[in-house]
Amino acid sequence: MTITVNIGDADLSELLAKVEAGEDVVLARDGVPVAQLTSVTQPISKAELIETILRERAGRKTVTQEEIAEWKQIGRR
Repeated sequence: MTITVNIGDADLSELLAKVEAGEDVVLARDGVPVAQLTSVTQPISKAELIETILRERAGRKTVTQEEIAEWKQIGRR
């Protein structure tokens, strides 16, 4: 089963407990899905994790300080 939670309403401990119980959790900003939490089916090595992170970051635009400040304000609403 998949549940959707707005980021402002998210309690990470509660959501991780749901994931451990077998649920998938979609995190949304203003109702728009932005991330998904799922259980880890098999551990990966640190090298594999770093490689995956670098590969994912390679195609993204740089985030500005203004964007980060805006995101912080959204989280405080």
